[in-house]
Amino acid sequence: MTDTTAPESDRRPADGPTEPAVDREQPPADPWAAPAQLGEPTLDAWSLPAEAVLAEQASAPRRAKLLRWGGAALILVLTATATAVAVTLPDRTSLPGLRTPNDGRYAFPQLTLPPLPSGKAEPAKADLHRHFADLRQLLLPAPAGARLEEPAPAAAGSAAPSASTSPSASPAPSGTPGATATATATGSPATGAVPAGTWAECNDYAAGDKNAPKVTAALLESACRAATKRVWTGPDGTRTEIWLLRFGSNTEANRFYERSSTKTEPTATGPLKRSDLVFASMGGVASQARAGEQKANGRPVAEAADLAAGDVVVRIVMTNPAGVPEQAFRQVAVLQADLLA
Repeated sequence: MTDTTAPESDRRPADGPTEPAVDREQPPADPWAAPAQLGEPTLDAWSLPAEAVLAEQASAPRRAKLLRWGGAALILVLTATATAVAVTLPDRTSLPGLRTPNDGRYAFPQLTLPPLPSGKAEPAKADLHRHFADLRQLLLPAPAGARLEEPAPAAAGSAAPSASTSPSASPAPSGTPGATATATATGSPATGAVPAGTWAECNDYAAGDKNAPKVTAALLESACRAATKRVWTGPDGTRTEIWLLRFGSNTEANRFYERSSTKTEPTATGPLKRSDLVFASMGGVASQARAGEQKANGRPVAEAADLAAGDVVVRIVMTNPAGVPEQAFRQVAVLQADLLA
C-alpha cells in the first residue's frame, strides 16, 4: 500500500507566514548604529537649527570683510605714525623740499649772563637798575663765520671823562679789567658762555662820531664810567660795531641816550634818519632805530640802533655796501638787549 503521507515540510499551510530567509554570509547588524531614516529625519539634540546655520553662513563674509578693513586701517595708522616720527626727527633744513631759505639771520653761539658779585642783585631788582656784572661779558659775541676785528691798544694816559680802564671806574668788582669768569644765570636768554670783550675809553666812542666835541661834552656831563666794544664782519659782508657805555645811574644813562639817539651820527655811516622799525621782545629796554638814506638792493647800506637798559647805553652800527639785512639787524639788537634786560 502506497504511503501517501506528505513530508514534514509539505504539511505547513500554503497560505501561512513564512520566515525570512537569513543570509548567512552577511555580518550581523551593529546594535549601536543609528536607526535608518524613515520618513522625517531625526535631528541631533546638539546641532544648530537650520535658521541659525543659514545666519552663520550669511555673517561669515561680513566678518571677513571687517577683518580685512581693520587690518588695513591698522597698517595705515602705523605707517602714518612712522612717517611723522621720521619727518620730525631731522632738522627742517635737512629735508628735501622743506629747506628754508636764509633770510639774513646769523647763527650765534649759546649765550649766558656773567655771574653777579656776592650780595648784588640783577638789574631789574637793583637800585637804579645798575648792572653789577662784568660789562665786557655783556657784549653780544660774534656769530658763526664772522671775522673779529682786534681792538687797537688804548694809548697810555689818554684823556677820558673818567678812568674807564681802571678798577675804580667800575661800580662793582666784577666789572673791573681781568674779571673773565662766566657762569649760567637764571633767566638768561640762552645757555652757554659769552666771551668777554675788551675795555675801551669813553673818549674812543666820542671819537667815532661826526660831532665828537658835543658827544664828549655829553659823556662828561653824564659821567661815563666804563666802555667796551666789539666789532666783527659777518659772513654776508656786514660790518657790525657794538658799544656798551656804563653810567652811574639810569637817570644819567637815559639823559645821554636821549641825546645820542637823536643828535649823534657815526662817522662810518652817511646821514641817518629815524626809522619806523620797532624791536620786539625788549621788555624794560628803550630802543631807537635809524637808517641811512642810501640803499642797495632795496635795503639801507647803514643802520644804527641805540638802546638804554638801566645804567647802560648801547650803540649798534651795521654797514654793508650791498645793503644791511633787516633780519640780521633786528636779531643783533634784540639779542644784545636780552643780555642787558
